[in-house]
Amino acid sequence: MKGDTNISQQEGCLAKRIENFERLLAKGDNIAFAIKDIKDRGFIVNTNGLNGFISFGHMPWKYINPKSWEAIFPTLQGKIFFGKVHHFKKDPLAIILNGETAQFKRYDLIENEKCKGVVVHRVDYGVFIDIGYNFKWRCGSIVALLHKSNFATEEAFEQIKTGDILQPTFWGYNVDSQIILGTNQALKGWFNGNIEQLIGEVLPVKIVEIGNNTPCYLAAGKYEATLPPTYSIYGTRRAKINNAILKLEVGDLIHCEVIMVNYKTKTLQLKWVLEQEIEKILSRYNPDADNKAKEIEKNFPNLHNTIENIIDKKIAEKINLIGKTVKAEVIKIEDDLGRTITKYLVEGKFIGKLYVSNDNYKISVKEKKQIERNLQNGEEILGIVQSIGKNFIKLHWKLSDEELFRFVEQ
Repeated sequence: MKGDTNISQQEGCLAKRIENFERLLAKGDNIAFAIKDIKDRGFIVNTNGLNGFISFGHMPWKYINPKSWEAIFPTLQGKIFFGKVHHFKKDPLAIILNGETAQFKRYDLIENEKCKGVVVHRVDYGVFIDIGYNFKWRCGSIVALLHKSNFATEEAFEQIKTGDILQPTFWGYNVDSQIILGTNQALKGWFNGNIEQLIGEVLPVKIVEIGNNTPCYLAAGKYEATLPPTYSIYGTRRAKINNAILKLEVGDLIHCEVIMVNYKTKTLQLKWVLEQEIEKILSRYNPDADNKAKEIEKNFPNLHNTIENIIDKKIAEKINLIGKTVKAEVIKIEDDLGRTITKYLVEGKFIGKLYVSNDNYKISVKEKKQIERNLQNGEEILGIVQSIGKNFIKLHWKLSDEELFRFVEQ
């Protein structure tokens, strides 16, 4: 009798749940469901106390590979989503749902912050990670590539499998508005396109290793580089440059212009630009040549006053400013269309390019333009010289919170 009573009560509860479900169905509103279990083609779900089913093809987002659902299933269990009823039958009970309806919040990724994601797919060149997991799936699926070059070794990359949870850093977006993820900070510029901005800049280059009589170069302390002594770069001076390169030693520091970036090898192509450095290296192990050069320069001070050497001295002067705090005057001019353009004159003689930052806030491109508009003609700002080019100096202006409040409308 007791067993019959329990069965009767269970049947009564089931009937009541079905009745409540029918009322919700009649309203036409979205129905909440929780992921309960996984099958070959979809998920078993719980909706209003009743078991139902939703296929992978009718989930709120899609994956190209159905195996990706298996990878994220452990993180989906118990998560609640919303959808419409695709099919309903009372006897026998059958509920099939369709989750293809708007239900997610807008996500906000902050550059240089870490985010957790589930590996949903592997390819030869990297792994695809769904960082929707970082937002507990409240923003839906957010899939991005983590390139294999971010892993320390080939073996480390091969050990990664679908379902693994990784924590890469969000590096921003590429030119196609695709999310860029990474773990190796040195590679960031290669993936977000900022490396192109180095072209034309003159960087300090250190000789870090020599093997097979070939120097290895590290530009600005972090970029691998090449210094080819080709005719197309140096013209008739090619042989002279080649001789100087052969005399370079580990620990030498020279200054070179970035003339090209190689995305395939992730290296910068350089041109050695300081004639004084070249002559100094050439005189190495040859004191007679060094003394002769000094004697000529003493007796004929204008002999080397060529256009090339005049340019060289200007570059050397700018190189001496790298890392120093300098003054930059704001100059407002109008172009042919009547638009106001903001320029910067560094130390009264060099054209400046301005990079603006704040320790507590990421300044957008739009806000940088607003800051430049609010600068007054003739106003002076203090900045640190980051790098130089033949025709400019890159200046870093770090705004305090008070200065940021002044220049950016709140």
